[in-house]
Amino acid sequence: MASTALTALEALGVAVRREMDAARTYAALGSGCANPLARDRFHLLECEAGQHEAMLRRRYRELFPDVELVVPPPAAAPGAAVAGVAPGEGLKAVLRYAVEAVRRAREFYLEAAGSTTDLTAQAMFRYLADQHARHQMALEAEYDTVLRYPHAYDDPQAPWRPEHRLRNE
Repeated sequence: MASTALTALEALGVAVRREMDAARTYAALGSGCANPLARDRFHLLECEAGQHEAMLRRRYRELFPDVELVVPPPAAAPGAAVAGVAPGEGLKAVLRYAVEAVRRAREFYLEAAGSTTDLTAQAMFRYLADQHARHQMALEAEYDTVLRYPHAYDDPQAPWRPEHRLRNE
């Protein structure tokens, strides 16, 4: 969705929806992770999406105190599985999906920053884009770790030592 056609009022509503969907996605991705460390990382991202949503709602109330916030409907049904990740597909697929979702969110916020004339809104959208860039880098680092060390989450004591793992199998 190109945000250049959105007004500031609409952009804030869409941004609120994106953060709500992101929190729901992170919760779904985390609940599909068997490893507690991976689950905790997605829970942290879920919490940050909730904080971003609250910030956007506050900003909306400041900018448009007399206008009710219109939030678009969710991208998918609340109970729907995360598209592109089959249950049990593994951490690599989950991380790949999360990286792509965060990348799209970052692009949205950069477009929204470029389409608004309000300087505070521009700064807010750029801040959100930067936060999503940070999330993207962290998720890409996790993905790279899983690619290099497929058992990184299976063997927290020595994930780099395949001989240790093979002795136990």
